[in-house]
Amino acid sequence: MSTHKNQAGFSYIDVLIAITLLMIGLLALVAAVTASVVQTRAGEQNLIAKQYAASTLEAIFSARDIGVLGWDAVGNIGSNPVGGVPQGAFVVGRKPIYPDDGPDNIAGTLDDTGTAVKGFDREIVITDICDPQRPSANCSPAGAYPVMLRKVEITIYYQVTGGWRKEKVTTVITDSLVDQ
Repeated sequence: MSTHKNQAGFSYIDVLIAITLLMIGLLALVAAVTASVVQTRAGEQNLIAKQYAASTLEAIFSARDIGVLGWDAVGNIGSNPVGGVPQGAFVVGRKPIYPDDGPDNIAGTLDDTGTAVKGFDREIVITDICDPQRPSANCSPAGAYPVMLRKVEITIYYQVTGGWRKEKVTTVITDSLVDQ
């Protein structure tokens, strides 16, 4: 019987090292794919939040322009007193977003209905702006002039893996009767 002393091939240790390196590579690949999926989902949620913010801003402009609510309603509930009576129509504080705008067809008001959109909240803050060129009730003595400018801040809070994020839109809105 003859034995071969110089046999070619892989030893058991060589195979174990190769399998270990292959597993490390596969785990790194799985981690990269998982991170990519999470980022894609976060980007999708961010885009949806931007759309909610833009839609809410359009609703505020509609409240001003369409005869349903008017300029005095462009404010948070309990604000913009006219003759001592609060006129604002938009909810105060961080609230859930509802899919149906309700009878007034304006997003962000008390009559919004439906099941709250999961993972999204909205906050609308509307404040009067003092314009030295057009004095307003809050800026002039004895409230001789109407408010002509308001700052609108819409913040959409959205949930992604790891917590809440926010998307904020800020603009200035004028009374549609402002001289141009």
